[in-house]
Amino acid sequence: MVTVTEISYKNFGKCLKLDNGTASLIITVDVGPRIISYCLNGKENMLLEDVDREFKDDSQELRDYFGEGKTWYIYGGHRLWSSPESSPHSYVPDNEPVAYTVNGGEITLIPPATRTGQQHKLVYRLADEGTEVELYHEIKNVSGAIVTLAPWALTVCAAGGVEIFPQSTADNGLLSNRRNVFWSYSDINDDRFFLSNKYGTLKQVPGSEGKFKIGINNEDGWAAVVNHGQIFLKNFIVNIDGEYPDYGCNFETFTNGIFLECESLGEIKPLKNGEALCLTEFWSLIPCEDSFDRKNENSIDAFVQKYGLRNYHA
Repeated sequence: MVTVTEISYKNFGKCLKLDNGTASLIITVDVGPRIISYCLNGKENMLLEDVDREFKDDSQELRDYFGEGKTWYIYGGHRLWSSPESSPHSYVPDNEPVAYTVNGGEITLIPPATRTGQQHKLVYRLADEGTEVELYHEIKNVSGAIVTLAPWALTVCAAGGVEIFPQSTADNGLLSNRRNVFWSYSDINDDRFFLSNKYGTLKQVPGSEGKFKIGINNEDGWAAVVNHGQIFLKNFIVNIDGEYPDYGCNFETFTNGIFLECESLGEIKPLKNGEALCLTEFWSLIPCEDSFDRKNENSIDAFVQKYGLRNYHA
């Protein structure tokens, strides 16, 4: 059975803690919202907690658009954005209290509508037993105009993790089967990154210089981050025939010297005023003290097979 408790957590203010005796979630409601913590009970948090507010945007461009004194903070944890990314429109300061309702182990969160004309709705549910979390993300267009966007769920993971994501192995005959999309700042020779025919890996190195990002067509609909004696497994819904942003990416991952992001994206579509798009994820945690060679496909594959890393909601 899930218990829901109002707590004051570090310097994030009022939060909701969901706990079923095996795993717990902590969700910020004074700001954000963010899922700021997710872990097996007795283990360390798998998500970034930016208690020092180290990663932020307080640029003049942002202040000119949203108002003097406005600052966007990453805070850490898991958040909902929309793609394509742009500045300042993506960096909406979300520093206000969030309306929420509690129904058993299910939390519905509705933050204030953004100045950019988006109304977000988030429904997070922790299972009564085990570790699974169902995450429903919705973006409604309330701008009064037609806009084109995709829902974008970004999980900011704690320092030191190693991520595994699958490459498409579909046999498309004379047609291509894989998209590997790189950003201008991504060096494909970056030692944190590895790509094989079946998998990619990305390692977060605390204090490392430079950024790295890759996007792919993740047709299997899963990615995993290994850290703190746990595997964080993210599953997400995939439409193989859907149109996705950033040259067809439904999965993207980013790292810098502070954190690693594990990101799923929904289909990109034009929305009339009042229309909405949604994106659903399923999370789980697996205890793990094993290691693997992140630059060896056979080692990665053996790890994936041992722990059954796949999309359980395909």
